[in-house]
Amino acid sequence: MPRCRLLLLPIMILALLLPCLALPPAPDTASPAPPATTAASTAASYWLPPLQIAPTPRVRLQTESGTLELDAEEYLIGVVAAEMPASFSAEALSAQAVAARSYLLSHSADYGRPRHTEADVCIESAHCQAYLSEAELRQRWGAEYEARYAKIAAAVAQTRGLVLWYAGAIAEAPFCSACGGSSEAAAELWGGTRDYLIAAECRWCAHAPRYRQTEVLPLSEAAAALCCTESELLTMQLVAESSGGRVASLSIGGSSYSGAELRQRLKLPSAAFSWLIAGDELRLFCRGYGHGVGLCQYGADGMAAEGAHFTAILAHYYPGTQLMQLY
Repeated sequence: MPRCRLLLLPIMILALLLPCLALPPAPDTASPAPPATTAASTAASYWLPPLQIAPTPRVRLQTESGTLELDAEEYLIGVVAAEMPASFSAEALSAQAVAARSYLLSHSADYGRPRHTEADVCIESAHCQAYLSEAELRQRWGAEYEARYAKIAAAVAQTRGLVLWYAGAIAEAPFCSACGGSSEAAAELWGGTRDYLIAAECRWCAHAPRYRQTEVLPLSEAAAALCCTESELLTMQLVAESSGGRVASLSIGGSSYSGAELRQRLKLPSAAFSWLIAGDELRLFCRGYGHGVGLCQYGADGMAAEGAHFTAILAHYYPGTQLMQLY
């Protein structure tokens, strides 16, 4: 055989073996692909992959008997159970779980600013979030405990680690029982700038027990609460209304009162009210229950009843936020 053919033979064999000798592919280090999205299935303008950070955070919870340390997801079961009826739709409960988790972690030592010196949050709904322990839930629910606990635990588990994200931080996500037809802009109630907490129309909370209420107060009692005279009450006049349709400012006898102050002094269910003085009575016609900012709980239940996914519910009440898988 000619020498050139002998030289070519090893080269041909090597060429045939090269595909088999190729190096294994490098590990896939790319971010996971975003899930398929539809208008009804996502609250985010885009999807952010998990940060792959620490395990489930711990919560420092201030109670009447001292400070407890709990697993965040375990704590959230007690919050959702305390803040929202277990009879609500699963998607409403899931939306509540994300809102409560976001509120918690936005006030945790690791991700935000704690609301207490020795604790992240407390168990008072008027200050932080309500919370019920397992023993308290067993006492409240009785024979229904197992079924109701399982339903709420499933909502928390379905949304495990999910928080609302806005402008590079966890969004504080307040919520109320029933907004009465429109949520409220946080800036008008509390000041500051929270562009995702704006007034949003809500047509889903009419089934709330406190959707409409009438409060009747003797003029003498109302005057004492407002530190004015009964005759000055006759001068009560609306000065400004908020974008959510609540009393922003009101004047009585030359003095100015905010809607939040009037609500507190007169013990009203909300700052969305009109009034009528009849004889020696002050009648106040109130709409909704609570401050009205953020998620409307009965509205969330109404949206869920129409088939809305929990992400669509969150998108409506917290516009502009994104969903972040924090852990």
